[in-house]
Amino acid sequence: MSETARRDTPKGGVVLIGRNDFQNKLLAGLIVERIGCSCLVRSIEDLSGPSVDADVLALLDVEGIAAPDLNVRLRILATCASVRNIALINADERVSFEQIAACPAIKGIFCRETSEENLVKGILAIFKGECWLPRKMLFAHWEQTSAHKRLFPTETTLLTRKEIDTLKLLVGGHSNNHIARTLNVSPHTVKTHIYNLFRKLHVGNRVQAVHWALQNMEGVEREFR
Repeated sequence: MSETARRDTPKGGVVLIGRNDFQNKLLAGLIVERIGCSCLVRSIEDLSGPSVDADVLALLDVEGIAAPDLNVRLRILATCASVRNIALINADERVSFEQIAACPAIKGIFCRETSEENLVKGILAIFKGECWLPRKMLFAHWEQTSAHKRLFPTETTLLTRKEIDTLKLLVGGHSNNHIARTLNVSPHTVKTHIYNLFRKLHVGNRVQAVHWALQNMEGVEREFR
């Protein structure tokens, strides 16, 4: 592993939740090799076992899982103290944006056609505090909601210019540090902007804020095109 890769190695580990089959073992090996962190393959029932470290990223394999069963698994993960963030892998069009927005711990979606390179980039981005959502999912959600978009939502008039700029960058999936550099402010100021956004928009996490922006803000789709 190169010196740059060592510097980028996340402190937390990954738990791949799914069948303990050859395909998932290969994926776990890829994560260890390309990212440098630990990666275990576990069933949802074994997630709380003693071999699972704290502050892990849970990669939930959703292939072939019906929506009700997916909701059950997400509720189990939400109560697991060792799971810090969740990402779905092998996702398809059955996974809705609304379903993601309802689960604050979901920070990433990887579709079946996601390349190895984008999978690695996405996992590293999540460890850095960013969200990794497919652009086609964001665009599809924008198309569904654009016809019903409110032209002058009351909440938008309550946002400052910097808060609106911050929200647009959240739609682009950027981290707090990236937003700070773009707006030429400190990371602490970005946290304040995000806190104020959540309070004014009555949302609880970044995905819900993006959901609100796609429903209510004109031109925001340019951030992910």
